[in-house]
Amino acid sequence: MIMIPMFIIKYLMIGFVWLLIVDLFMEMQMDNKQRIRYFLLWPFTLGAFILGVILALLNDQNEDNYE
Repeated sequence: MIMIPMFIIKYLMIGFVWLLIVDLFMEMQMDNKQRIRYFLLWPFTLGAFILGVILALLNDQNEDNYE
């Protein structure tokens, strides 16, 4: 019997959850290539999403200071 390391299982589970979130809340239809990218390369897309939210919050605070 082949034992799969636990970190691979966790990595794929997090990727699956991120894929479901993106697939349910994005307006565009994804093809299977995009789904595989979101599933396997989720740290990059999740990191870009978090960075975008942080930058948007910082820009909003900067605009409030000028008024």
